[in-house]
Amino acid sequence: MELQERQVETLNDNGWNVSSYTDDGRVEIQKYSPAGEDFSICVDVQNFPEAVSEYAASFDVDEHVEMWIMARREGVSGVPSTRELVKDAEEIDKMLRELASALVYPELSSRAANLAGQG
Repeated sequence: MELQERQVETLNDNGWNVSSYTDDGRVEIQKYSPAGEDFSICVDVQNFPEAVSEYAASFDVDEHVEMWIMARREGVSGVPSTRELVKDAEEIDKMLRELASALVYPELSSRAANLAGQG
């Protein structure tokens, strides 16, 4: 099972890419955060817009920052400063919410894109 063409277009329009499909009906999508994190999520294909919305709603900025702070303590190199981690996690949260909105309300996002192009 794969995403609908319109869903893939919405992903691409929002800077996301399909990384892979799993054997159990999920899709992994990814996008680089402003700080350069290769951020990815894996959600069900069948209810893709709703699955992305649920993921976005449950994304925890603090938990994401803590994960990277622990990684840095364990010797992972290249982890940004805590201040940058917080800012980046907030941007990831925003990226997820924007994608969820574009998938759930495609008519609104295409209208917004058209209005932006007219400016």
